[in-house]
Amino acid sequence: MSEQAPSMAMDPIRVLLVSPAPRAGTVQYAHNLASHLGRRGHRVSLLTGVGYELSAYARDYTVIEAIDRFRPRPARLWQLWRHLRALRPQIIHYQGGQHPDMLLLLDTLLRRRRETLAVYTPQELHSNTRRAHHDAAARRLLARMRHVFYNSEDNRAFVDESWKLDVEHSSVIPVPDLMEFVRSDLRAEAPSIPGDRRLLLCFGLIEPRKGIGTLLEAFALLHHRCPDAHLAVVGKALMDTAPLQAAIEHHGMASHVDLVPHYVSFERMAGYFERAECVVLPYESGWNSGVIPVAHGYRQPVVATTVAGAGEVVRDGETGLLVPPANPQALAAALQRMLAEPALREAMRPHLEQAAHDCAWQRAVDITESVYRQILAARR
Repeated sequence: MSEQAPSMAMDPIRVLLVSPAPRAGTVQYAHNLASHLGRRGHRVSLLTGVGYELSAYARDYTVIEAIDRFRPRPARLWQLWRHLRALRPQIIHYQGGQHPDMLLLLDTLLRRRRETLAVYTPQELHSNTRRAHHDAAARRLLARMRHVFYNSEDNRAFVDESWKLDVEHSSVIPVPDLMEFVRSDLRAEAPSIPGDRRLLLCFGLIEPRKGIGTLLEAFALLHHRCPDAHLAVVGKALMDTAPLQAAIEHHGMASHVDLVPHYVSFERMAGYFERAECVVLPYESGWNSGVIPVAHGYRQPVVATTVAGAGEVVRDGETGLLVPPANPQALAAALQRMLAEPALREAMRPHLEQAAHDCAWQRAVDITESVYRQILAARR
């Protein structure tokens, strides 16, 4: 569906999106949101880190690469200051929760103009880089916001119940398809997997909470039942992967398991999703998953554990299968059903088509744009 530009009676909004990390899911979220808002006629800029991975795709908004956690960049900061003076943002929209202390500092520096309003999409408040002072910084940041966009009801409940912080104005927007632009803007690069294999894909950061060890135990069980199954675990490693590789060797699965512990190009990413028959998320704890809507965007079913808000996105038996966390037997059984029951996959097909429609960016941008206008109107 094409974007609709604002009507003549509705002025374009000047928006500054802030996503400090220049790579991975949070800034991919910001890129998609900025692109869609820009196509609707709004004046949108994205402040992010040096080395922005999506600079080649920034066609509907302006990018300012001025954030560097390791050394100051005076020339880039001067560019940012000049850009902000010209933009005069009405809305500053912060993205991500891995470094709430940095966002708190940025909010203090950026909102010199009292008429500028701020909103926030936390996305990840159980991050892998959590520090003791982050909770206090996140509370202070949330308290400053005119509106908070959560990506699941579970996220909102966590803030309300665990932090005892009732954010008066908030909305829930499930994570849309972060890789929507990939399917239209580039050509997929097929992975080097034998043509007679049936690919199960586990994609995303490799870290202890993701349950990769449990997945390898499950695949060891599955390997004997479905000898044509092939597993690819792909993503930047934030842990020692030697034990994972040792487990693969121990179970004699080296020819049927690809462990790719590094960031891959968007072309290769697209190739894995196109080739997969099922996407598997064996998480044991977490916050949100941007992988599920990507899988649904590719019309792929998902086998996931009942953590990280997956139960709000995966409809058990319709768009995938849900299993308890840290249970290799249950995970193996679900994966076997996906591979061995053609009727199940066929029954899922119309539901996956609907899921692909639901995870498109239209609804997320509609809600975001509406909130922007509401808080601007309330300020007058």
